[in-house]
Amino acid sequence: MLYLGMEEKDKSYLLWDNDKSIETLIFRALMWEDVKTVLKEFDEETLKKVFLKYYFKFDERNQNFWKIVLNIDENEFNKSSKREFEKDS
Repeated sequence: MLYLGMEEKDKSYLLWDNDKSIETLIFRALMWEDVKTVLKEFDEETLKKVFLKYYFKFDERNQNFWKIVLNIDENEFNKSSKREFEKDS
């Protein structure tokens, strides 16, 4: 993957705006990469952190999918979403 040394041209669909911050790239990988690849490339805590920060950008189906895959319970999800809302307000 790009974040581990792959050529930029191979992952141009993750870099359309040249935002190369690791959180943005992980978010985009969660959205568009193969699940197995994402789970191999990143540790679960990093994925949880990014998912909980950007959860509002996922549709309901993808939110539910990643909550199951990353073992995020409703209580943890609700706390995080409330914290992010308060931080952004």
